[in-house]
Amino acid sequence: MIPVSPEGVRRSSRLPKEIGILLVGSDTEGKVFSEETKTVLLSRHGAGIVSHYKLSAEQELILRRLDTNKETEVRVVGQIGVESDIYTYGVAFLDSTNNFWGISFPQPSDAEKRANVTLLECSSCKAREAVEHSDLEVDVYLVNEGIVRFCKHCGSSTLWKRSSEDTEEVPVAVEVAQAPVAVPAALEVAPMPVAASAPAARPESRRKHVRTKVSFKACVRSFAHGDDIVTCEDISRGGLRFRSRKPYTEKFKVEVAAPYSAGAQNIFVPAEVVHVLELKEQRMFRCGVAYLRNS
Repeated sequence: MIPVSPEGVRRSSRLPKEIGILLVGSDTEGKVFSEETKTVLLSRHGAGIVSHYKLSAEQELILRRLDTNKETEVRVVGQIGVESDIYTYGVAFLDSTNNFWGISFPQPSDAEKRANVTLLECSSCKAREAVEHSDLEVDVYLVNEGIVRFCKHCGSSTLWKRSSEDTEEVPVAVEVAQAPVAVPAALEVAPMPVAASAPAARPESRRKHVRTKVSFKACVRSFAHGDDIVTCEDISRGGLRFRSRKPYTEKFKVEVAAPYSAGAQNIFVPAEVVHVLELKEQRMFRCGVAYLRNS
């Protein structure tokens, strides 16, 4: 069930496609996870993904493609389905200019842009805003009859619904004869979770590379120290930070696999040590590494 344009012709703004991905983040209980999963559809603005973890709208994750090892930061737009313990979410890129999928999606027509503008009302303070939705946001809105977004008056993320003053029709959901989205059968719609603790800052103030606290093993490979199994403390799109007993130096070239599982097929990424702090009491070193994107 996918919205169509008022012209009655669905443009291919969403592409049903499965791509293996790695998600790194935390669930609604604050538990940090690293999960190999897949997409069920692709969009210029993000993707539809499946996960075994319960996630909250507006939270941020790191998404890595397993085929190209490219990473990007995404925001959970909302939940669009659930079957047993498998949840389907719409996620949007924080960097909307990055052609992460390497696919040329058709540009929406002016009529489609106008159709996606809706007057929404905050369920908490009743503030109203005219909002232009992306295709993923339209999907989440139609499924949940509302969407979680930041309210500048409340200073937190709240549930927004269509205002009674908006007399224009909301795009209707119709069955599409083209290739169906590969979402699990007998999908039941579940209420969209609202983040337990609202973000203090507006979405526009998000840092360039969001750091996610983690606590899993990584492998740092180098000619000097061989395969060094270390504890990873946090990870971002641009790199990671770890603790090791080996003495690394700045500008030292390494290869990193994070997370790392012994005996599994791990992916190593070229990186460079950019910061080293000696933890004398622990007899360890805390190192920051940056991925070498152009290698």
